[in-house]
Amino acid sequence: MTPEGEASSSNAPPPVQYYNTFPPGEYDGEDGNLPPEYGPFDEIEPLIEPEQPMKIRTLVTAVGLTVLVFTLTTKQCTVIDAREVAPLAATEDMYRDKWNQSRIGWKAIAVPGELHGLRTAFEKFGSGKVEWRHLLKPTIDLLVEGYPTSHALAKALNQNEAQIRAEPTMKAFINPETGRVFQPGEQIKTRQNLLETMRLLANSSDPIKEFYEGKIMESLVKEFQKNGGIITAEDFKNYRSIIHSTENVIYTKLKNGRAVCGAPPPSGSAVAQAILNVMDGFEYDMKSFSDIATLYHHFLESSKFSYAARSWLGDPSFVGNATQIARNITSRGWADWVRTKITDRTHPDDYYGGSFEAPPVDHGTTHVSIIDAQGNAVLGALVSSESTGILWNNEMDDFSTPGHPNFFGFPPSPANFIRPGKRPMSSQSPLIIYNTNGTELMAVGGAGGS
Repeated sequence: MTPEGEASSSNAPPPVQYYNTFPPGEYDGEDGNLPPEYGPFDEIEPLIEPEQPMKIRTLVTAVGLTVLVFTLTTKQCTVIDAREVAPLAATEDMYRDKWNQSRIGWKAIAVPGELHGLRTAFEKFGSGKVEWRHLLKPTIDLLVEGYPTSHALAKALNQNEAQIRAEPTMKAFINPETGRVFQPGEQIKTRQNLLETMRLLANSSDPIKEFYEGKIMESLVKEFQKNGGIITAEDFKNYRSIIHSTENVIYTKLKNGRAVCGAPPPSGSAVAQAILNVMDGFEYDMKSFSDIATLYHHFLESSKFSYAARSWLGDPSFVGNATQIARNITSRGWADWVRTKITDRTHPDDYYGGSFEAPPVDHGTTHVSIIDAQGNAVLGALVSSESTGILWNNEMDDFSTPGHPNFFGFPPSPANFIRPGKRPMSSQSPLIIYNTNGTELMAVGGAGGS
């Protein structure tokens, strides 16, 4: 199999029925909204100008950055894929015998997509009542006033203190009063370049053009050239968010009128949906320790089959049948087949169709789920940009490299080998769970690698 070809696996089940359309159902709430108990998320809405709340009549879950949107009026899901992409100069074996360069330094950076995706979501799903600058204002205020160092951030800074001290572009994370990296509770007011960048983007009439084609891009490209990176002006200018309409979204039908929609590859939503779908077919009364132990055993076995299937998935622009495979493993037929394979014991890796290694402890992924008053749900590469203050990603490590597992211990998958312009697979799994009669609605997801 080649990455541009179609993926296959030794544990592929018999042909199954794909559930690729929204299951039927009507919403019973007044005016198409959910019941009052699904009120505004009080900690977030005040940051978005209380007098002009977001009323986009959608439920949104966003993860770095894949945006999954369920629209109440159409009863369908849409996805904005703003995943990072490999630079045009990237090659399949660029990290061979230089494995650390996929995680740390300027060659670990993939072309960023988050700003492009956020602005695209704002333009496509915004109500028109909230200005772009209002959405950036809370971040700008934090940068002006300073913000306390959280325990999680302090832990990451302490673990990487030697590398932070050795990297001139990371000096904003060293407390000038103590000469050490910031400790828990200490106020960070050192990111002035990022503050100016945020102000520029907040007041721009076209922040995408400002970042990907304007003076910001020119400054960033000079920094990549200076520091041995491979991202060019062409990489920035070529970047686009991909909007997937409902026919490309992954739907899973569950019992009791429930359903799940998730983002297509390279998101990991299909893997999480596959696990849910298999577990949905079991019954437990949960009245004894034996029942609880059986539930966990089934969960672990379901996860093994589902994660084995992950190795078949990749960027659909490069793996022609990736979306079809995602639909397959989230279908009722595949779940039924997996349950016939689950026994009361565990099995060798090849029984499940893949290889598994426990990932190390990780941090850094952020998952955000937002639900508004209408029931609508809205340390990287250890280098940063000196001109803009942006802390760079190390998303190139999310690709597979021949002969070498990635940071999370995943063995190399040919479907996820590096290609210029390709988006790496992600285990981030944005999901929206709903009742087909509209009485329940929930945005969920996971953070922290695989």
